[in-house]
Amino acid sequence: VGTAVVTRNDGRLALGRLGALCAVGLGRQRLRYRRLVNSSFADLQKPQVELDGKACAAVGQNSLMALYDTLFSELDISSAQLLVTDSDFRDRDFRKQLSETVKSLLSLKVIPIFNENDAVSTRKAPYEDSSGIFWDNDSLAALLALELKADLLVLLSDVEGLYSGPPSDPKSKLIHTYVKEKHQGEITFGDKSRVGRGGMTAKVKAAVNAAYAGIPVVITSGSAPENIIRVLQGQKIGTLFHQDAHLWEPTKEVDTREMAVAARDSSRRLQALSSQERKKILLDIADALEANEKLITVENEADVAAAQQAGYEKSLISRLALKPGKIASLAKSIRVLANMEDPIGRVLKKTQLADGLILEKTSSPLGVLLIVFESRPDALVQIASLAIRSGNGLLLKGGKEAKRSNAILHK
Repeated sequence: VGTAVVTRNDGRLALGRLGALCAVGLGRQRLRYRRLVNSSFADLQKPQVELDGKACAAVGQNSLMALYDTLFSELDISSAQLLVTDSDFRDRDFRKQLSETVKSLLSLKVIPIFNENDAVSTRKAPYEDSSGIFWDNDSLAALLALELKADLLVLLSDVEGLYSGPPSDPKSKLIHTYVKEKHQGEITFGDKSRVGRGGMTAKVKAAVNAAYAGIPVVITSGSAPENIIRVLQGQKIGTLFHQDAHLWEPTKEVDTREMAVAARDSSRRLQALSSQERKKILLDIADALEANEKLITVENEADVAAAQQAGYEKSLISRLALKPGKIASLAKSIRVLANMEDPIGRVLKKTQLADGLILEKTSSPLGVLLIVFESRPDALVQIASLAIRSGNGLLLKGGKEAKRSNAILHK
């Protein structure tokens, strides 16, 4: 939880939104009050020196846990404080003990509350030194999620989620699913948080790191009531980060002419490759099929289930299903094809028309093939492999009942 979520615009604590807060801010608030009480009128006329961040953190950590203890005790739940520093995570034994401690606390129904131990941190100054294993609350949260093998990481912000531009810009749109390949070069970030270290830029960086390591992440508003519960219920709020997000987002529609032109260009590029280069493409495809067999099977099973629910004929469903061993069989066939004699440039017939004038008939690609096939997703693999080996561009039209299977096989 970022500091901006649990503080008001005047910097004071918003108790109604308390989930976590930066101890430095709370400590600074208390120390300023203490200094004011103990100051003479003459002292107050002097320029006020900014309070030491380490001292503020030391005071604030104590105040922070007092607030947590009060709020959680209302629910008859205990809380525990775990303060960490960047250097702690460099110790393998520490990371192992961290996991065991958290498991023990959770088994006792105790809420572990993590924070960076700013009071003894070796950083040059709060929010200044950005080097190390983690550098803000967001990257610390992502690191802990990975260490503790979390099912889900929720990062609470002071806005609804990640926008295509600054949230204050009316043209900015909320991004419901973050696709790294699509969004990383398009998003324009606004100013960083009014408090804390990184704002949305830090949250996105932490979310991407966690998501691509296997931990799903949702960035959503910490100001709206019950948002965490809504996330756990599967409601579409905030921005989701997931390593398979690129498979879910609809791609940009391309018209038929663009497809045909692209296929023709690809055909020319294939023809310019050597036989060994086209052979390597096929061998890579065979390897990719075997490496992703589990993912392909999941998508195919979804197609089969949808076809059964829609009441399609049994013969169609039989053709649609990729039965056990099918992926291995396809990969084997592709390798056999890759090792066959190159079909391009073979001399089929040679005729001497006159001295020094020889007419040769050689095999060459057709150019672009357009093939319509039904509900057999394995046909996509077979046809594509033949087209690559023979240097032909390819346009394929598969049956809609095999949409998910075709999409993952094409990928």
